[in-house]
Order: sequence, then structure tokens, then C-alpha cells
Amino acid sequence: MTVINTMNKSKNIFTVIDVGNSKVSCLIGTSVKTNDIQIRALGFGQHASFGMTNGQVTDMKEIGNSIARAVEGAEIMAGFPINKVSCSLSGGRPITKIIRNKIRIENGRVEKNDILKILKIKKFPPIHDYEILSSSVIKYYLDNNTSVENPIGIFTDNLTVEISYTYGQKSVIKNISSAVNLCHLTVEKFFICPDASGVSTMVKDERTNGAIIVDLGANITSFGVFLNNEIIFSDSIPIGGLHITSDIVRGLGTKSEDAEKLKILHGSTLSNETDEYINLDVPIISDEGELITQKIPKAMLTAIIKPRVEEIFELVQERLNHLRPNSNYINKVILCGGGANLNNIRELASNYFKANVRIGRPIGVIDLPEIVQTPTFACLTGLLIKNIERDRVLNSRGLHLGLFGYFGKIGNWFDQNL
Repeated sequence: MTVINTMNKSKNIFTVIDVGNSKVSCLIGTSVKTNDIQIRALGFGQHASFGMTNGQVTDMKEIGNSIARAVEGAEIMAGFPINKVSCSLSGGRPITKIIRNKIRIENGRVEKNDILKILKIKKFPPIHDYEILSSSVIKYYLDNNTSVENPIGIFTDNLTVEISYTYGQKSVIKNISSAVNLCHLTVEKFFICPDASGVSTMVKDERTNGAIIVDLGANITSFGVFLNNEIIFSDSIPIGGLHITSDIVRGLGTKSEDAEKLKILHGSTLSNETDEYINLDVPIISDEGELITQKIPKAMLTAIIKPRVEEIFELVQERLNHLRPNSNYINKVILCGGGANLNNIRELASNYFKANVRIGRPIGVIDLPEIVQTPTFACLTGLLIKNIERDRVLNSRGLHLGLFGYFGKIGNWFDQNL
């Protein structure tokens, strides 16, 4: 009991909740004191999600109960209760915008006060019914448009800063917060899904050099573009894995639960020559309303799944075209979320995005339960990583680790002082 109380009071313990349309999952974790790079999972729980549609609360009591059950499972595994959490945000179509602020350097040499001054300029564009969730510095620019990471001490007449702002819809945030409050918990922070999923599945070089994250959820596919280790663009479309399941229900005349099993066990986005000769036993509802078993070729299941996945990729590509030509050089795509488990989806994505594609699985967290080490839980583990990284930045700021380290993380300082 002493150990439990000590752990519970530790400032290094963080709890995150991914409130999805098909499931609610909760993860408790902490940084490894002997190794600042690693994060250790302490508790995990999940429960079917009820009362959520397209990332928005439709039944406060039902989703509150789903959250409570998921948190309860994580608390039991960890061995102690929690009271504060951070949550994912996918509903309401979160937005990421880039703005530039510019100031004149009076003495021609950038000083610490110049950095503070330019970061305090609040010229972010207001969006109706949206609030700012986070902001991060992407780059600083000098007179000749040369980009620098740390401009302190550099001579220039003008200094420009490029900042990424992430917005969430107020009504969605309030409703999810209220559902969490029903469980006697407090929401400390919201993170958008592509931001969390990208941090969880990408290595730093990918986030720095440019990569696209596509999180194929149940009702929503979220995606974002990373550059210079920051998310510079994000969007979502209201189509996901449940729409594929619905297509199978309509195409084969089977029940939703059976269609979901078919998708998980045999679903694929590409056919091969043998699929015409591989028969699957499918429970269907006959004209008389009875449940009977019918054999269908596997190729028929693929023919139902492929068009919907193609539609998702086409819509994602259309939204990404808003970045062109600035993102033409980004040729890396990471797929995650439950939809990334479909067979051959990587090959299909390569054809559409004309890029190197891989399946993203959580990295950077040790002692994860085996079930969590899949693309399905990329957002959940990313939420934990984001929380611990945020805490480390705040701690390093208090320790005065030098100008370069201090201002290399100034974007996160700005995030805390909006």
C-alpha cells in the first residue's frame, strides 16, 4: 500500500484516454527515471464505446460509462486510482494553421528579449466555435529568408517566426470534458489524433524531414503532415472502418458482427489469383429471415472492401492537395489506426500517394500489453508520449539548461503561455 500511495502522488505519472467511436482506451504511464528516453506503461484498460458518433458525444451517460470502465481497467492494472487525464480529439474536424509574425531587431543582433517579444504577438486567426489547443514554433527566419532553429546572437535586421496553431471545436471539447467529469476526473489537455499518432509511430528523422500520418479510425480518418518535428497541417474525413463493415453488411446480407469478423480475419484491399477459388463461410439472413451459411469467394469480399478504401485515400489526397506544391517533397506515409490492419493496405496506399508507405506501430513505450503494440493504439500511446514530453520541457525550463536548450523548446513554452 505504501508503494501504491507513493506512485499515485508522483508527478511523473500520466493518464491518457483515447475516446473513439468504437472503443474507449486508457493508458497510465511514467518516464523511466534512469533513462529519459524511455516511457513505461503501468496500466491499460479499454471498453466498447457507446454514445459517440463521428467523434461527437450523442449520449452523455453512455459515453461516461464507457470512459469509467476503461479507466477502471487501467487503474486495476496500475494498482492505484487517478484523477487527471489528457484526451484525444477527433470530432468536429480539428484544424491546424500556420502563421508568421515579424519584428524589427533594434540593435541588429537577436537577443533573448526579442524572442520573448515575437512569441508574445497574438496574431493567430480566430475561428468561430473553435479554440486553440496548442501552438509550436516551426522555424525562425532572418532577412534573407534563411531558416534557423536558434536565432540568439545572430545579426539580422528583421526576425520572422513561423508558428503552427491547432484548433478544436469548442462544443466537442465541452461535451467530452463533461463526460469525463461524470467519472470524477478532470481533463488537463486535449491533443488531436494525427499529432499523437505521428509522435507514437514516427522516428524523429521522419517528423523532421517530412512525413504524412493517416489514422484510419472507426468513423473518422484523421491525417496530418509533419515537418521540422512539428505538425504543420491536419484534417479529417468522416469515413472509417465502420463504413467498410457497413458495405460488407449491405453487399453480403450478413449481420454487423459477422461482417466485422470477416473484415478482420479475411479482409484485404487487393486480390490475387487464388482468391477466386478460396471460399468463405458467411452467415447471411435468408428471405425467410433465418440465419443460413453461404459460401462466397474471397475475391468478392475484397471487391467490396477495396472501393471504400480507395475512396478514403482519394479524399485524403484531395485535402492534402491544399498543401501543394509545398509538400511535393514529402514522400513518406505512415498508416495507423484499426484500418491499417487490413491486408495489403500498404500496397494500395503506395499507388495512391505515390510515396513510400509503411504501417505505423507504437514505439517509445516499454512494458506495453501485447494488444496495445498494434496500429490500433497508435493515438493512445502517442497521447502518453506527448504528455511526458510536455512535462520534460516544462522541467527543463525550470532548470535553466542554457540558451540553446531553452529556446530550442520555446515553442512549448509559448504553448503554455497563450
